[in-house]
Amino acid sequence: MKIILKAGTAVVTSALLFGTVTPVMASKAVTGASASVANPVTDQGKEQIDISQEEVKITKEQAVELAKKYVALPEGFSLQGANLSVSRGFGGKPAKTWNLNFSHKEKKDYYSYLSYTLDADSGALLGYNFSSKNPDSKPVYPPKTSLDQAKTIASDYIAKLSPELQKQVKYYDLRESSRKTPLNVYEDYRFSFERVVDGVPFPQNNITVAVDSEGHLSDYRVYWDKDVTFDKKEGVITSEQADKAFRTQAEPVLQYLLPYQSKELKPALSYSMAALQIDAKTGKPLYESKAPATVKTLTEQPQSGTGTAVTTKDAALKRAQQLVKIPADAKLEEANYSEYENESTKQTEANWNFQWALPGKDGAKDNRGYVSLAIDAKTGELTNFSSYDYSSSRTVKPEEVKVSFEEAKGKAVDFVKKTNPSYTNQLVLETTEAPKTDSKIVGVDQDNVYTFLFSRFIDGVRVENDNIHVGVDKRTGDVQNSYVNISKLTYPAKKPAVLDKDKAKELLLSQYQLRLVYQSVGIEGQIPPGIPIERYNILVASGKYPADSQNQKAQLVYTLENKYENIAYFLDAESGKWRNRNNGEVISLEPVKVDDITGHWAQNELQLMLDYQALEVKDGKVKPDQSIKRGELIKMLVIADSGGGYYPAGAMDSRKNSFKDVEKSNAYFSYVETALDRKWIDRTSDEFNPEQPITREEMASLIVRALNYKKLTEFDNVFNRNFTDASELKNIGNAAIVTGMGIMSADGGKFSPKLEVTRAQAATAFYRYLQKR
Repeated sequence: MKIILKAGTAVVTSALLFGTVTPVMASKAVTGASASVANPVTDQGKEQIDISQEEVKITKEQAVELAKKYVALPEGFSLQGANLSVSRGFGGKPAKTWNLNFSHKEKKDYYSYLSYTLDADSGALLGYNFSSKNPDSKPVYPPKTSLDQAKTIASDYIAKLSPELQKQVKYYDLRESSRKTPLNVYEDYRFSFERVVDGVPFPQNNITVAVDSEGHLSDYRVYWDKDVTFDKKEGVITSEQADKAFRTQAEPVLQYLLPYQSKELKPALSYSMAALQIDAKTGKPLYESKAPATVKTLTEQPQSGTGTAVTTKDAALKRAQQLVKIPADAKLEEANYSEYENESTKQTEANWNFQWALPGKDGAKDNRGYVSLAIDAKTGELTNFSSYDYSSSRTVKPEEVKVSFEEAKGKAVDFVKKTNPSYTNQLVLETTEAPKTDSKIVGVDQDNVYTFLFSRFIDGVRVENDNIHVGVDKRTGDVQNSYVNISKLTYPAKKPAVLDKDKAKELLLSQYQLRLVYQSVGIEGQIPPGIPIERYNILVASGKYPADSQNQKAQLVYTLENKYENIAYFLDAESGKWRNRNNGEVISLEPVKVDDITGHWAQNELQLMLDYQALEVKDGKVKPDQSIKRGELIKMLVIADSGGGYYPAGAMDSRKNSFKDVEKSNAYFSYVETALDRKWIDRTSDEFNPEQPITREEMASLIVRALNYKKLTEFDNVFNRNFTDASELKNIGNAAIVTGMGIMSADGGKFSPKLEVTRAQAATAFYRYLQKR
């Protein structure tokens, strides 16, 4: 079969090569047109390389039969597509895979989907996925399958589906201790089994397995490379020596960041630490830090002449021509003024936007390019600039480069000083050295611009994501583009008092575990600096890039592995506490433990809510038999209903408080507003009383509304009225529903609607709510 290789980004599954799996069905090489070679998603715009000598040994029909033997195809599924994908895998070598897609129409508008990925030569299974969202399925909580059971199921599937690899992999359990019991029954258990060589893990090669809550295989992926040369273990330093090296070389740095989903959007000062790996034999850093050695801003003070507003189109156009070189033959096509409210600062911002067309040369009908820019109408400074000439190549030959890196750097600095003078005392040039080009490649085209990054620092503290990118043409020295990303939020002119750097280092290192691993560090799989990916693929295919560069080597390194489940958090530089990266709330990285629930009748339910930090803890106690506050109960319900993944929506930042006693600064603000949006509570009063105890009847109403049964309670005559205190109930339907479903109970036929709810009772009720919903 003739195959056209698509040069470009490889699809994930096609980068998986099996060398150890015995071919299951290897027929004679396929030479007929028995399969379509197409991938409409990944192939668009890709350069084609003819590798007609490459052949596959497994036909489409054989691939389908093999797939069914690996994981049985459920009844009713039919083949919807079979694609033969060929792309660059490890070492730039062709990776050929069959991708088979099946579906099953179970109802008028409902499908289940199933896919297989097989090695087109060996027939080995490289990937499997099953997806079904049946609206009629009845979830069971807690999950039928426990974590340990799911782990065993995953291991058994590896033995069945990849028997040749089973003894070469080991379950990676570092984060297992931080895993929580799922609150969402549809959440899968995911496991990673890493390749192990001579007792050392090689994480880049692994098998990942996902098992659903009912114990069924939902996803299976194999990432493997047979052509790896592993470094010998002789000469490896001890873990104690490695730990000392990390502590010596680790350097906490201050950075302002924005928890975008916090109640009030304002910068948070954090300590962070660059990812650090060390050579396991020398103890030296594997990669040198790219951060500037010294934080030296372009100027000590903002440049003069800033803050000049441009109120008319003519004034803005004149300003634009002062800032940027506009070609003499450019024709102005667009000029507009835009005004909007910045959601972060609540201030009105305004821009003038212009675009010029560059006419074709020598009377050509079509334009040869464009120039576009935007100017801040309030300050007259540049916010965006781009110049593009279609007739000019995006790459240049070495002999076409007329401007040195140092010359271009000077031009970029001068440009920023001219176009954004009010920030020059906060901008640091981070691109200080010319990019290195691989010495093995001689005379190869390279990018036509030098790119310079200017990062924002305030009083020596980096501001996350605030920067200016400037591109300078290597042939002419002209600035081709400038992209300004500077927040208008107010930052402190001077950084506040912060945690001692040594203490910060200890805290930052505490989140990691030291591990000796193999890691691929060769040129393989990496695009040489300065070479476009399309050009690189052509070089490899044509043989112009030396064959020895494709040999993958695995080096022994010591690395720091994060011990905690995949959550985003940061270290507050002022308080020394861990905070949620999304909403800024203080969190505990370790499972929350208290000393007053051991042996309690609701211990398990309380611990579940503590795991998701839905209950307040003070001095190591949760006080399970103390009345729960209204705000606390609302928070617990929102977290439980959201499967533990609730974060205040970004809209909360601009939202006004609905209750005067739950202002934006209140810890319960986002939860109360969310409950109001979901119609769990009503705004019948200007006050919510978040610190007051909640009654059983109030909790019953919340649960009924969360279950979407509120409408039923309007028909109170259909409900059993056998409560001995029925006359005290405002809505008997709420009490009947929660007791009838077993979420709440009635003691001796008495519901006790006015009785205050304890934390233990609330935790138990919400656990039962998860079971019944």
